[in-house]
Amino acid sequence: MKMPDASEIRGDVSPAGMLENFAQAAENFSAMQQEHRDALAAGNCTDVFSWRQSREQAFRGLVRMLENVAARGWDNPGGVVRVREIMEKLLAGEDALQKLILARRLKVQEQLLAMRKGKEALQGYNMNKGLVPRPRYLSSRM
Repeated sequence: MKMPDASEIRGDVSPAGMLENFAQAAENFSAMQQEHRDALAAGNCTDVFSWRQSREQAFRGLVRMLENVAARGWDNPGGVVRVREIMEKLLAGEDALQKLILARRLKVQEQLLAMRKGKEALQGYNMNKGLVPRPRYLSSRM
């Protein structure tokens, strides 16, 4: 999912318009978080590293939008409260994603450990690497 950043959303340059642009970008970011949560719940973890990169890039875009609003000297207590609520929601979503990823990582590590134990057990039956002596072939010719 491509996230629009601060340079792509510039419909209205007034602080109120910039706040609406920020709210739209935050909504898109939240949708991306939900998409990633659903994929993790389904066990689709093939793109976790690219997810992190795209979330970080989109988050940096949100920060740039906020910096633009702050640079204009906008002083609206209601808008500040709204921005704070949006950011808290987004950060809580990131924390939930990190917990899901950590749980999935621990599960995969347990599976790898079980597979390694199984591999070691199979190596015990290997004639070349195990403790079993090699068979001796005797010839019937003397």
